[in-house]
Amino acid sequence: MAKIVTNLKYWGRCEPVISRTLQFLNDLSVGYPFNCISWLVKIEAVKFMLQNHTSKHFPFLGVNDYGLSDLRCRTRFYTALTRLLMVDLGEDEDEFENFMLPLTVSFETLAQIFNNSFKQEEAKRMLIGLARDLRGIAFALNTKTSYTMLFDWIYPSYLPILQRAIELWYREPACTTPILKLMAEMMQNRSQRLNFDVSSPNGILLFREASKMICTYGNQILSLGTLSKDQVYPLKLKGISICYSALKSALCGNYVSFGVFKLYGDNHFDNVLQAFVKMLLSVSHSDLLQYRKLSQSYYPLLECLTQDHMSFITSLEPHVLMYIFTSISEGLTALDTIVSSSCCASLDYIVTYLFKHIAKEGKKPLRCRETSQDGQRLLHFMQQNSEVLQQMMSILMNTIIFEDCRNQWSVSRPLLGLILLNEKYFSELRASLINSQPANKQEVLHQCFSNLMEGVEQSLLVKNRDRFTQNMSVFRRDMAETLRCEGASESSSSEMMS
Repeated sequence: MAKIVTNLKYWGRCEPVISRTLQFLNDLSVGYPFNCISWLVKIEAVKFMLQNHTSKHFPFLGVNDYGLSDLRCRTRFYTALTRLLMVDLGEDEDEFENFMLPLTVSFETLAQIFNNSFKQEEAKRMLIGLARDLRGIAFALNTKTSYTMLFDWIYPSYLPILQRAIELWYREPACTTPILKLMAEMMQNRSQRLNFDVSSPNGILLFREASKMICTYGNQILSLGTLSKDQVYPLKLKGISICYSALKSALCGNYVSFGVFKLYGDNHFDNVLQAFVKMLLSVSHSDLLQYRKLSQSYYPLLECLTQDHMSFITSLEPHVLMYIFTSISEGLTALDTIVSSSCCASLDYIVTYLFKHIAKEGKKPLRCRETSQDGQRLLHFMQQNSEVLQQMMSILMNTIIFEDCRNQWSVSRPLLGLILLNEKYFSELRASLINSQPANKQEVLHQCFSNLMEGVEQSLLVKNRDRFTQNMSVFRRDMAETLRCEGASESSSSEMMS
């Protein structure tokens, strides 16, 4: 530990030394290799770091003599320090305040710069460093008590400063990226750390601040207009992907009751959903799948929206719905299983919603008019664009029969709903495949399709879904054996896709 402190104090300008030293410190802080963290906090060198983490003692924490890329190491440093702090922190708010004192001083200085002389470059560099520091601290605070201490420290005193920075420097990803990543980290309900008390409004307050930041960034970034191919990701798509990750964490975190916003006339939830749509429409379908971080944030977010907020999906304009369905269709064949599985889940939620709506309309029960209208809008859109679901059924059948399907369970869930909603097209698809094969195989293939639907009822209950999934596993194996010879699968695949 003495060697670590020495390196950090005197080798601040040597990036390889600082990087490897911080990696070693980080490994020690998680108890590697001998669960030694309880011993570390008793060492004088560790106590020194916890009490003196300033640029005076550790020059690499300074902002004036180092490049912006050098500031990245600060996140790892504060993650390790905060883990060490957590060992004996408990509920001691005074100790936490003392630990945060250097950051408090920096934020107060930054507020004075904003309000008075406003030295832009100095303020910008300070803010980048602070955002990286806080992200490291937030990452390490995995308990309800410790996270609440951080939230009480940062809100409402310092979040407006971060909001102001997004407004001023939205064109500079070197500044906006650390701030957006900090907000995304704070929205993560890791280890149920955002489990606020029943009487606490903190969950809603946190979401409102995130909504403001996402809306501000989204509206500003769209004003940049058309960007060149080499600029579109660093200046625009990277920030959008971080915003989507933050929004997904909020929607799936189970610490915000979103019905409260509409009940009390608060428009923050509606605003952030509209910002999501605006940013989405500014991105081409090819970019959605080309940039891995963007696709891995967009598709899980879409899965959350279709799972819990179908009223929002059904309220979208037809051209927005078509964009979303097209993105799902293209994502079904993605090599990234995160993307393809999220697409299958999103499609399943949509198909299930449609199926239930049709079933309710058939029984004509007493339902609220609003719910009926939501389902009717989506049903009308699908009737006007019936080829959308048909194409996706064809893609899923192709995946099952002809490709190496790595997420077979995920594919089976929406496929049953598609078949039940489009039985006529499924029959045509089946006939097309069987007729494209040699006569000696047609009877076997016909039996395979019969076995696929054996015992499957006209419902999307869990028991019926599981039965279909089991049948599909056998169906896939039998089809592979039947089509194995004479290159039949290649010609049939192109036939089905056409």
